Amino acid sequence: MPTPLVNPFTEFKLTAEEELQGRILTTGQKCVIQNMRSRYAQQRISLKYDPDKASQFMQEDAELQGQIVLLTFLLDTSDEAVAEHLRLKIETNSPNKGE
Repeated sequence: MPTPLVNPFTEFKLTAEEELQGRILTTGQKCVIQNMRSRYAQQRISLKYDPDKASQFMQEDAELQGQIVLLTFLLDTSDEAVAEHLRLKIETNSPNKGE
C-alpha cells in the first residue's frame, strides 16, 4: 500500500509493482490524454504572432509546448510500463526460468 513520504511535496513510497501498475493508463485515460494533447497542439499551431505582443506569444507558446510534452510523456510512460509488464510476465512464465 502506498505510504506518504514526508517532504515539501506530496510523494508516496511505492513497491516496484505498485509503481509499474500506477504508470499503466486505461484505454479511456489514454483517449482523454490524447484528445487533450491534440487540442493543445491545435491551439499551438493556431497561435498568431503579433510583434507588439511578442512576450505574450512566447509565454503562450511555451505553456502549450509544456502541456504537450507532459501529456506525451504520460502516454509514453504508460506504453513503456505495459511493455515492461508483458516482459516480466513472459519471463515469469518462461519454461527456462532459473537456468
